[in-house]
Amino acid sequence: MKTLVCFGDSNTWGYVPGSDGERFPREVRWPVQLQRLLGDEWEVIAEGLNGRTATVDRPDSEGRNGLPYLLPCLHSHAPVDLVVIYLGTNDVNFVDDDRVARCVGRLVEVVRRCDAEVLVVCPPPFDGHELGPSFATELDCPLLDLDGIATYPVVGEDLEHLDADGHAAVAKAIAERLLA
Repeated sequence: MKTLVCFGDSNTWGYVPGSDGERFPREVRWPVQLQRLLGDEWEVIAEGLNGRTATVDRPDSEGRNGLPYLLPCLHSHAPVDLVVIYLGTNDVNFVDDDRVARCVGRLVEVVRRCDAEVLVVCPPPFDGHELGPSFATELDCPLLDLDGIATYPVVGEDLEHLDADGHAAVAKAIAERLLA
């Protein structure tokens, strides 16, 4: 059996767009759908946290920086075969788009030190941010750019969360990539 850790933010956690912190039922969230698509040969572990950034300490809330949590997280789930990192959406509030890619790159280095494979999922374009080009040039690892695969629908003032269709599309794209 292979162990896969899905390390992300509210889009991995399952935040309902436009809500006040509501969470999609488990069967809607992309890590659970990914588990179904990959089958019993994989254990898929969801490690999503609302507001998580790659490496930035947020001035508005503690404990959201992914960097200090990633290594203990991977040790707690060891042995880990693959880590899917889906971050960057929150980072744009604190650093420019090119630096977001470098921040995610630091997480890639941590994963590699743990002898696990890594797949970075780049958020789709949203609210004037297009992270795909900088992720493609800055990151030296397998990359799945969600541009053209999923979108963040605008729901009221919410511009940065997957809807149910987006969760399904992300799960499907990752599964196709892993099973190819």
